[in-house]
Amino acid sequence: MMPRLAVLSLLAASASGLAPAVAPSAARATVSLRATAPATTRRTAGALAFAGFAVGVVGAPSGANAADVNKLNKQLDVLGLPRVDSIPDGFKPCLSAVNQEQSLLVQFNYPQNWLVVKPNTDSNREAGTVSAGDYGKGDSAALFVSDLRPSSDKAYYDKLLAAACTQKGANQIQNFKIKKIAPGPPGAVVDFEYELLTGSGFIVERRGVAGVSAVAGKSQALLAVTTTTRFKKIGPALRTTAESFRAFEKVATVKTETYNVDAL
Repeated sequence: MMPRLAVLSLLAASASGLAPAVAPSAARATVSLRATAPATTRRTAGALAFAGFAVGVVGAPSGANAADVNKLNKQLDVLGLPRVDSIPDGFKPCLSAVNQEQSLLVQFNYPQNWLVVKPNTDSNREAGTVSAGDYGKGDSAALFVSDLRPSSDKAYYDKLLAAACTQKGANQIQNFKIKKIAPGPPGAVVDFEYELLTGSGFIVERRGVAGVSAVAGKSQALLAVTTTTRFKKIGPALRTTAESFRAFEKVATVKTETYNVDAL
């Protein structure tokens, strides 16, 4: 029997109070992926023991993107994952193996000018999370996982996303608020806002969109965040990123890695 894959979703970060634990490494990719119903996820999971790489979701292929879709789909076939139909113009895909509190394959689309940051690994442990961003401008998307049991009420999303935003300390943000909860994909798409308290004593208003899902009875979220001022400009891109978030439960033997689809 082959191992079992299950669909999920996840989180984002940077100069948002969710800054990644590792320095940006230019792991850039180019593509997009459409998640399918759970019935399609019981597939060649054994392939995950040797493949983990960058991928994405959504969009309509332009001439340049069509070639990337073909390259991506060859890799998805190896992984036994659903094929993609297209890639959104102006976006690149990220698919990464994660082996921390939860053993996952996570994927999402991100704006093509962003840099991808992956977890740091050594022979003993893994640190950090998967994220992408234009960190100098305070724009980012980062993964957050939690043992919090999934639910559908506002209190659940409030607790989950507030925890994601306070990873550096509960005293670093204030006035966290859920603005809107809508059905996904992924499981739900949640608009939120908060104020970041900087070390210099300034207050920075932040706003974001999170894709939230559940795998194996646990919670995952991808938080796409920027300043309130910039949200007026890049809010649609952040929403595309959050809505593209997918994840799969995977075998623990898959090493942590984020691959550059451009190099395939």
